[in-house]
Amino acid sequence: MPPHDPPQLFLVDGHALIYRAFYALIARPLRTSRGENTSAAWGIVNFLLRLREKYTPEYLVWVMDAGDSFRKTRYPDYKSTREKLDEQLQQDFDLAITQVNRLLAAFRIPVLSVAGYEADDVIGTLARRFASDGKQIVIVSGDKDFYQLVGPRIALLNPGRGGAAGVEEHWVDESNAAERLGVPPSQVTDWLALVGDSSDNVPGVKGIGEKGAVQLLQEFGSLEALLARAGEVKAKRPREALAQFAEDARLSKELVTIRTDVPVELDLGRAESRTATASCDSASSSSSIRWPDGSAARRRRRPPPGPPRPLRARMASWPCIRPGPSPRSSCPRRWDASRKSWTTRAGSRRSPRRSVARKSSQSTPKPAPSSP
Repeated sequence: MPPHDPPQLFLVDGHALIYRAFYALIARPLRTSRGENTSAAWGIVNFLLRLREKYTPEYLVWVMDAGDSFRKTRYPDYKSTREKLDEQLQQDFDLAITQVNRLLAAFRIPVLSVAGYEADDVIGTLARRFASDGKQIVIVSGDKDFYQLVGPRIALLNPGRGGAAGVEEHWVDESNAAERLGVPPSQVTDWLALVGDSSDNVPGVKGIGEKGAVQLLQEFGSLEALLARAGEVKAKRPREALAQFAEDARLSKELVTIRTDVPVELDLGRAESRTATASCDSASSSSSIRWPDGSAARRRRRPPPGPPRPLRARMASWPCIRPGPSPRSSCPRRWDASRKSWTTRAGSRRSPRRSVARKSSQSTPKPAPSSP
């Protein structure tokens, strides 16, 4: 496939994808003979191979979370409602993170994370920076928060998931960005601030649902305008909710807004996508392979097959037909093509036919007749 114009940079929400792949087979996880859970590793490998085959991106970056972010400091209850894993599942998930990191090193995909920020903020910063430099950005995630970033040269790819509650893969750009939430990308943070997010424990405004938030934003335009003119809302319930929970709405907007000023650097040379075909071609044209750590692994080249040799010539290199040494000697028997005989011991040869004839002619001597 020819290169894209402009070049595509795929930014993967790594932690979310590992979490999704880990839980996709939680009922019957894949395990090795040693009992190690490999469900997430299996899912991530399939995802990477499918992504490269279908989209062939020029650049690919994997972005991970790095502990608690500034949102936890700002709001201690942020993400506090998420169910904790038990001890065994936590060990399996930690092992999955290690396995995926090794796979990414083998695929030569750079992994980025910045302490104090979520993966969303790192992705948002890189997306805005490289979109302004002329790259086509594709954010790979199923998180609805990323809808606020969709715009010129920034698209969103929801990779979907299998299973009973499967979700089809979905591409989002400026043409269809308002279909899922009902608002354009410029109003996504205001919409999330009103509705809240139960998965992250973002409070929102109690009493205002998804459809009500869409109607209010269509009428007033923005969250600040809505809060300033809350008394003009006709319906009683949302009017009272806005007056009571105005500070929660402002806090929620701060929590759901993706930062685009994270101090992070990316070398696009390291992010250049290397397809399996290119790797095989480069390996076949070189006498050595470079492992992810930079060390060289020498390949053993097989000599080209020559013309077939005659049967007698091939028999000269055969070991004895019967395994083990000859019964008459400790040396294994070999066929001597020049003399057309078997070698039984060093310097001793005999014809098989003569051997058989001699053996058949030998018999037990008859006893001499006794004298009368």
